[in-house]
Amino acid sequence: TTLYRSQINPHFLFNTLNSVSTLIRIDPDRARSMVYKLSNILRRLLRKTENLSPLREEISFIDDYLAIEMVRFGDKLRFYKEVEENTLDRLVPSMILQPIVENSIKHGLASKVEGGMVRLRAWLEGTRLHISAEDDGVGIQEGKLGNLIEQGIGVSNVNERLRVLFGPGYRMLIESKPGQGTRTLIEIPELEYYADQRAASMAGRV
Repeated sequence: TTLYRSQINPHFLFNTLNSVSTLIRIDPDRARSMVYKLSNILRRLLRKTENLSPLREEISFIDDYLAIEMVRFGDKLRFYKEVEENTLDRLVPSMILQPIVENSIKHGLASKVEGGMVRLRAWLEGTRLHISAEDDGVGIQEGKLGNLIEQGIGVSNVNERLRVLFGPGYRMLIESKPGQGTRTLIEIPELEYYADQRAASMAGRV
């Protein structure tokens, strides 16, 4: 739980509350909507027992998270989703998407004067789930890109949890071009299928 909680930047909470306090006077309905979305986010973070969630819950979390960010950034931030229906019930590690999307905003778009877009995609290839998050932000210098998966706090947490769950059975790739944007791709097997395969493999070694 500590891991999940630490993935929400405290500045996000303070910025949201500041936005709400401003909106209360000029747009009470929008302020009420932000409080509702923030309560959904905090409720999710306070769940203590769930290590896995259906992808649809993760997408719903990102919807609330980005809706709040879009109030703060205004027209500077655009969000697109291309999520295939057959992916929504697949189990994924809880809070796997938020650190990656936050990276896109914080490092890719926040310093870009004209703002930009975040595109989230999910699709199946055979039994393997593919999740892609990309932005058209400032990109990452090549020297820093190599260390990001191991040293970027949110991203390295995601990578470590995938490694614990799937061993060599997953793939996480970050591609970036300075001035053009960054794309993070996660590819994971079906959890039930992979558990069966590992059990069969272990039995074969005995």
